[in-house]
Amino acid sequence: MNVQSSFDYLLKIIIVGDSAVGKSNFLFRFVEGKFSQIYQTTVGSDTKSKICTLPKIKKNVKLQLWDTAGQERYMSINKIFFQKVQGIILMYDITQRESFENLQKWTKLINETTFNVPVVLVGNKIDNEEERIVRIEEGENYAQDNGYLFYEASALSGKNVDNVLYDLSEKIVSNFESSFSMTLNESDFIDFKSTKKDKNNNTKEKCC
Repeated sequence: MNVQSSFDYLLKIIIVGDSAVGKSNFLFRFVEGKFSQIYQTTVGSDTKSKICTLPKIKKNVKLQLWDTAGQERYMSINKIFFQKVQGIILMYDITQRESFENLQKWTKLINETTFNVPVVLVGNKIDNEEERIVRIEEGENYAQDNGYLFYEASALSGKNVDNVLYDLSEKIVSNFESSFSMTLNESDFIDFKSTKKDKNNNTKEKCC
């Protein structure tokens, strides 16, 4: 299978968190392998995509990555982008206590707009360890209390950026495949499609 031209699943993943925690650069690092020193506030939302192979389960996926604004005035707009999302990255800045404390409002938004969607909590900017304010144990405890995956990462150095997206994507696919026969409803999964051909009828399967 040519990973550049075909994929098994299309996954819609949204990244949320306070403004300036590094969401845009995190996705830019994953998609382009680069880091931008120029800070630009995301207005509303931005979308990036990448086809990759998940290393543990050997599935080719196309990730549709939605970058959202972190300012309070965009909260109502952000709710729209949670529709039919399959995974969520919730990010804070380990050097900014307020961004960690505000995780509660983001968790509230997630709980109000989604159900049983995998979430990975990411403490960003570990390259700036000397200015750390939020201890790793605090992030681990928050993730455990809410049933989230957890990583600390650096968009600047690239540390754990790929791992965050790979682990979250693998969890989405694993959860979906394990419950496929019980939950499949074509109208519920218009953003999550399999391009695998059925051996019997040689047609494309739609999964979500």
